[in-house]
Amino acid sequence: MRCLLVACIMAAVAIPVHAQSLDEIRLLYRDATESQAAAQAFYEKVKDFTQDSKPVLAAYKGAGLMLLARHTKLSERGAKVREAAAWIEDAVSRAPKQTEVRLIRLSVQEHLPKIVRYNQHIEEDRALVQAALATVDDDVLRAMITSYFEKYSK
Repeated sequence: MRCLLVACIMAAVAIPVHAQSLDEIRLLYRDATESQAAAQAFYEKVKDFTQDSKPVLAAYKGAGLMLLARHTKLSERGAKVREAAAWIEDAVSRAPKQTEVRLIRLSVQEHLPKIVRYNQHIEEDRALVQAALATVDDDVLRAMITSYFEKYSK
């Protein structure tokens, strides 16, 4: 009985911590384009995620890798962009209807130079995210989506 009680308490504590951590990741992502230091701070928060992590966390890791690629030598950038795109695409394939994963891919694809050729899903992702906005229960995510469309999206 004591083990069950301990397990319940651990679960109750872990859920808010995860939500708080995801909110922190979202805020860091929002600011990560401001400087190399901000991009590095964001990546430090997501670097330990693996392919087995939740798709949204894997997508954020891909976005972090993409942001770091902006600050690498041109000769190394292509490989880093491909690695980052693979993380994001894996996340989308595992959670194709998850609004936040699609928002991450949209934000990455809209801000890459066209020469990179990682822009095939912009319209599809924009439509999915906009359609899902009315049903998003998470206030922080809803604000993030609204802010993104107001500030960046065409």
